[in-house]
Amino acid sequence: MSSISSSGLNFTGLASGIDSQKIIDGLTAIGQKRVAQLTARKDNVALQQTTFASLQAKVLDFQGQASRLGRSVAGAFDSRTATTSDKDAVQATAGSTAVPGTYAFAVTALAQANSVASDGFADPGARIKEGTFAFRVGSGAEKTVTVGPTNNTVQGLADAINNSGGDLRATILNDGSATPYRLVLTSTKTGAANAIQVTNNLTAGTGADINPTATTVQAAADASIQLGSGPGAIAVRSTTNQFTGLIPGVTVTAGKADPAKQLSVVVAADTTGASKAVQDFVSSFNAVVDFIDERDNYDAATGRTGTLLGNRDATELANDLTSVLTSAVPGLGSTANRLSAVGITLNDKGRLQIDQGKLDRALSGQEPGVSAADVKRVFALTGTSTDSGVSFVLGSDKTKPTPAGQPYKVNVTAPATRGAVTAGSPPAPSVTIDGTNNTFKVVVNGISSSTLSLAAGTYTPASLAAAVQALINSDPPVQGNQVSVDLSSGQLRITSSKYGSSSSVEVAAGGTALSALGFAGGERASGTDVAGSFTVGGKTEAATGSGQLLSGSSGNANTDGLQVLVTSSGPATADLGVTQGVASKLGAVLSKYMDPVNGRFKTIDKQFADTATGFTEQITRQNQLMEDKKQSLLAQFTAMESAVSKLKNLGTQLASLSVLSYAK
Repeated sequence: MSSISSSGLNFTGLASGIDSQKIIDGLTAIGQKRVAQLTARKDNVALQQTTFASLQAKVLDFQGQASRLGRSVAGAFDSRTATTSDKDAVQATAGSTAVPGTYAFAVTALAQANSVASDGFADPGARIKEGTFAFRVGSGAEKTVTVGPTNNTVQGLADAINNSGGDLRATILNDGSATPYRLVLTSTKTGAANAIQVTNNLTAGTGADINPTATTVQAAADASIQLGSGPGAIAVRSTTNQFTGLIPGVTVTAGKADPAKQLSVVVAADTTGASKAVQDFVSSFNAVVDFIDERDNYDAATGRTGTLLGNRDATELANDLTSVLTSAVPGLGSTANRLSAVGITLNDKGRLQIDQGKLDRALSGQEPGVSAADVKRVFALTGTSTDSGVSFVLGSDKTKPTPAGQPYKVNVTAPATRGAVTAGSPPAPSVTIDGTNNTFKVVVNGISSSTLSLAAGTYTPASLAAAVQALINSDPPVQGNQVSVDLSSGQLRITSSKYGSSSSVEVAAGGTALSALGFAGGERASGTDVAGSFTVGGKTEAATGSGQLLSGSSGNANTDGLQVLVTSSGPATADLGVTQGVASKLGAVLSKYMDPVNGRFKTIDKQFADTATGFTEQITRQNQLMEDKKQSLLAQFTAMESAVSKLKNLGTQLASLSVLSYAK
């Protein structure tokens, strides 16, 4: 209360109408500033997290490109091309296991599907006898159709066959004769083993008789390719026009047959594909470095900093990759032991660049001092052995390279063997086969053949062995599980082409040809896996055999994932040098960053997520504190305004009393 006048008591300060909201905002401004700072820091963390996610995507692409170049097998340097001398006559595709070279042969026959025709009828609707009609193709499933009052016509039989789901297709052919309509049956499968077999029980009713196999339109026949000429020529047969065993690693498809025309397939390294893979590798690395550099900067004009400026993780990643790319590959000598030997160098801006001419020359083996094999060794995990019967196949990211001058010892205690059964008695010098002694069955590598039938005729033991081999190898159920049949001490011996414990041959009981072949039935034999170990620095590391592959056991300090192919026929010892090329070594470095469980990127992302969560919690707490403070101030101002209001009312009353007092 500052004064008393004729107008009453006057209050200054609160009584004059203070802006309480402005005071509250002022008192909470510091807290709001704190929230704004926390929000900005959280947004920056989110931006960094997004940036690292984008960087991870680019590193993932680079990891994929490095993997293509670093693989021991089926990598970019193992691709092959196959070029034929006549694309209309033969086509070919080559896999990574194909051996470069020129292969000559002649296509002597194409595979044919069996086709037969009935006798003629005046009309497709001509009535035929009723009953059942059973058919099968080769050793396929037998199908039976029924011809009755609703479909007892030539067309009705054709429709029933087509609707049965079997391996025959039936059509009605008009040959232009007096009785032109003939039922034609065609197998959907080619090959001599896929002849059409029918059981015709259409004998009831008053319709006409039908003989669906009255005429052979086309005999079932195998495709045949002949290697060489004269008495030593080798004929290779296939039930289809495709040959997968003619040239190892190459699939040949015959299109025309001409026994007199020599054809060739040239298998070569795919240098174009390898060059493209190297270019992609370089581009992918440069994309990683560009991404980091574009965000590791400071703009003095705007004062803006890049999201990766001073980021230690990004810097370490770039340094780790560059260190591998610029280092020599141990164990490769001094000529072709680094990327520069194949035309790849690092420029002054930290980017890879390619001398394309030098790379192309190296890939084709025309660069002095650098062979085509050296290019792969510069990039991939490779190995060399001192024994031709023991060869390096592949290694994993856990396989360690051998120190200079300290190769691994490969100790082969027992080579792999194949399943082989030998007849108990030799065949006669001259064996006559007819319909009474011509059938047998075998089980190769656990796969049962169909009932096989030897062609009627007179055989020598050698020709009998060849006929048995051809029958087994052309049988559709066992194709891909080839056997060889020879004479061992005059007795027939059937040997699986596969090695190891999964290799087996069994002669099934019950065949009519067993006695002529010298078998009793039930004979069975299995192969064994290779056995051995590795020695590293005087210490033995365990190995497991599978067929002819000897693999370092999981957990081995040096040879985990190492695989060698053992083709030796007896125990052997070999020195094996393992080198880790640039791309293979990069794979190990990148795994440190990209491992989905313990990788550095996984850890970084979690750190960002945890930091962002921490900021969110701080912002929530700060907002709650400000809200609590605001509510407290509002309560105090409300109480104060109430008190002031009461004082003003009191002042008004006092002023009224004062006026009355003066009036008296």
